[in-house]
Parts: sequence; C-alpha cells; structure tokens
Amino acid sequence: MKFESKLIGCAMATVLAALAPVASAQLVSGPLKVANIRDNVYWAEGGAGVNTGFIVGTTGVIVIDAKTTEDSQKEVLAEIAKITLKPVDTVIITHSDHIKGIAAFPSSVTIIAQENCKKEMETSHARDAAPADRMPTKTVATDETMTIDGVHLRLLHWAPAHTSGDLVVYLPDQKIVFAEDLLVTDRPPDDTPVHAALHGSAAGWFENVKGMLALDADTYVLGHGESLFTKDDARKKMALLQGKWDKVHAMVMQGKSLNEVKAAFGESTAPPTPNAQGNLPEPTLTEIMYNEMTKDTHSSKNTKGGTPSE
Repeated sequence: MKFESKLIGCAMATVLAALAPVASAQLVSGPLKVANIRDNVYWAEGGAGVNTGFIVGTTGVIVIDAKTTEDSQKEVLAEIAKITLKPVDTVIITHSDHIKGIAAFPSSVTIIAQENCKKEMETSHARDAAPADRMPTKTVATDETMTIDGVHLRLLHWAPAHTSGDLVVYLPDQKIVFAEDLLVTDRPPDDTPVHAALHGSAAGWFENVKGMLALDADTYVLGHGESLFTKDDARKKMALLQGKWDKVHAMVMQGKSLNEVKAAFGESTAPPTPNAQGNLPEPTLTEIMYNEMTKDTHSSKNTKGGTPSE
C-alpha cells in the first residue's frame, strides 16, 4: 500500500491525584515532519510527544491530539498555516497524557474527548497538565458519529486500554483510523503502553484493537512511530501481544509468581526504585497482564479463557 510521502515541512504524563505518580517526560522524537495521508488528511510525526493529525474541512481545521509542549504544538500550527489559511476550530484529544500543547490553541476552540479523559484532565495535578481554560467542551461516551466542517467522523471508545479514556478517531470516507497510543512502534514489538495509574488495561487493549480491525479502514495512524500501519500490520501487532498474553496466562495457570513470570521474559525482579523526582517506574506490560489475570480467579476473560482477543 502506498502513501503520499512528500514532506510539507519540517502531552506529558498526566497523573490522577489519588493515584501513584507517573514520571513526566517530553518524549521528543526528532524534527517535526508533516505529510499528507490522503485527500485533506495529514499527520505530524516527531516533535515533542504523541504524533498528531489534522483534517482540513470546508471552513476550518480539525486537529487530532496535542503535543507534549506548547512550543511543539505551535510548530504544528505553523505547518498547518502553510497548507491552509482556515482556522483551527476543533481539537480532538484521544487520551489524557499528551495535553500540555493544548495551550497553543485559542481559548475559543472546541475540545472533544472521551468522558473519562475529561475526568482525568480535571483531576490532574501534574505539572505538565493542560491549562484550566482548555478543558474538553464536548465529551463522547462510547460511539458517536458527527460531521464537523464537512468532515465525517466516528469517535469510538471500547474499553480502558492505554488509559481509562481512550478515543479512536475513524474517518469512514478516507478509511483512516487515528489509533493514538493503542498502536505504537517506539518500543519492542511485543509491548505496548498501558498506564495502570490511569486505569489502563491490557485486556482492554485487545478489545480496542479488535474494534479498530473491524472498521472499514486501510490506514492506521500511530501514536508514536515513524510509519503508518496497514490493517495487516495491526493484525500482526495483536498476534504478537496475544502470544505474550498466552504465555503469561500459561504460567499463571501453573501457579508461577510475578517474579517468576517477569524473569521468564528477561525482566528485572529487583524491587522498583524511585527516580530523581521520587517517582516509581510504571509496571511493565508483563506485570499488568499478570495482575489482571490474578485479580479475579473467576473471570473467564482473564484466567479461564486466556484469550482476550476472541
């Protein structure tokens, strides 16, 4: 599958006050690069934080996600201005840990997020949190179809996965899915970011990817990474993580301890130590899977069946 590759030019750890802190990071991944995906849809890779997207509508521009810093988001806005003079009037936030860049948008902009994402943003005490006057003005529960600036969108939330308030953006006319941090390539293939402190879920990750694969789409924009996914790429990613889930599940059924399971995957079993800011490292995906499987021994999804993607 070919994508137009002409380059047009060259969000932080949000923490709930009642939960264990997540280390703040700028996540700078190189110079900002903006490329056209198809028709009026673009994506911005690089800069600080998550990859972002934007769609040029009839009267305005829809931006998908904010960068980790205000300055990096201003770079994206400058690139948009090279393509169109239409104003950015809508921002869709797909999850709550990449939002400081919202400060770069005018206060009049419409901000859309999943309802749990809004709760996380409102209760966050993180130093890199979004400004108080840039909270979501519209929320989505599970599935909502809308037309903004002549652009047809479907916003979907299947289950907590990366965070409790993940939102997938589907463009049915262009067959494009903005998968946010549910799909990334900035870590080992059999890994994916799940924030336990933000009520993310490994089992929920499978539910989300299964839902994305069921859409009539052929292009998946990643939250982190320098490429786009095809549907086959997304299937391969899910198969790799299914294999990991199955291995963890088999060891849980054998009565293995968490340290025994982590050791089997070559992970450290030493007690976690705080970093310079006093924050403990987040649990690994292996640990999150193990904890979900052992939390409720009567759950067919987690321990009896061992197949969350079915």
